[in-house]
Amino acid sequence: MENLRDVFMNELIAYAAKEKRIVVLDPDVGEATRTWNFGERYPDRFYEFGIAEQNTFGVASGLASTGCIVFASTFAVFTSMRAAEMVRTSICYPKRNVKMIGGYAGISNGKDGATHQSLEDIAIMRSFANLVVLAVSDPVIARKVVAAVCEYVGPVYLRMEYETLPPVHPESMDFQIGKGYVVRKGKHVTVASYGTALHRGMAAAATLQEEGIEAEVLDFPTLKPFDKDTLLKSVDKTGALVTLEDHNLIGGLKSIAGECLLEAGVRTKYRGLGIADLYTESGKTEELRSLYGIDAAAVAGAARELVGAN
Repeated sequence: MENLRDVFMNELIAYAAKEKRIVVLDPDVGEATRTWNFGERYPDRFYEFGIAEQNTFGVASGLASTGCIVFASTFAVFTSMRAAEMVRTSICYPKRNVKMIGGYAGISNGKDGATHQSLEDIAIMRSFANLVVLAVSDPVIARKVVAAVCEYVGPVYLRMEYETLPPVHPESMDFQIGKGYVVRKGKHVTVASYGTALHRGMAAAATLQEEGIEAEVLDFPTLKPFDKDTLLKSVDKTGALVTLEDHNLIGGLKSIAGECLLEAGVRTKYRGLGIADLYTESGKTEELRSLYGIDAAAVAGAARELVGAN
């Protein structure tokens, strides 16, 4: 069991020992994001801006123009909304080499309620041209994504949910930007997710297995560019699809998968699980996921309905 933010930051600190171009920017959330740990190790490559997200991302663009690999880290809701114009115009438009970390994404920040729970960030960020959109699902990807985004030249949005979780992917996995992964094989229904929702998808698959329903579980750590082939191949085999996400139903994986199916001319039984058209509330993270129908029980229920449908 490892916390995703700790794994990611520890790996970034280690990688920065050999990649001297890495700099980290923080708008006064360094304790939560663990960027202060980077600052302690590399004080000459760490910049604190106070509560000034727009300025942070504007400076990130400027530093990237000098050859730096810039990591700008704050909460997902502030990255995608408060600094949206700077992200779009100063980073994505000129294709700056900035890696934007959106922490406490989804309902992983349950206690802080609607203002700090980011349920729109995927919809917003994937609409920006030139931007790669990623999501971390387990400690293995939290480690491997560091080298991948450093080697990729261009803007990246990395969605992080600050939770303590076990690995799902093997340490030997070949992580690649733009690739989806089959983490559990099955033949009756496909369960597709990204981020920490993967763990609830796996839990649902284990429950369904006891009932004789074999769920194939997919993880999409890259949401843009999206691996259409992996999704379509699985759905062609199972004939049913459940998508699961800590995000609004508009613009996230439900929309992405629907676009893929429609463009490919594929008709299948399909259910998207996410947050409905409402604002959330404060509470314990797992209790909120149960309340809004994005827990393992909801996935299992949706899969049963699709498999049992005529």
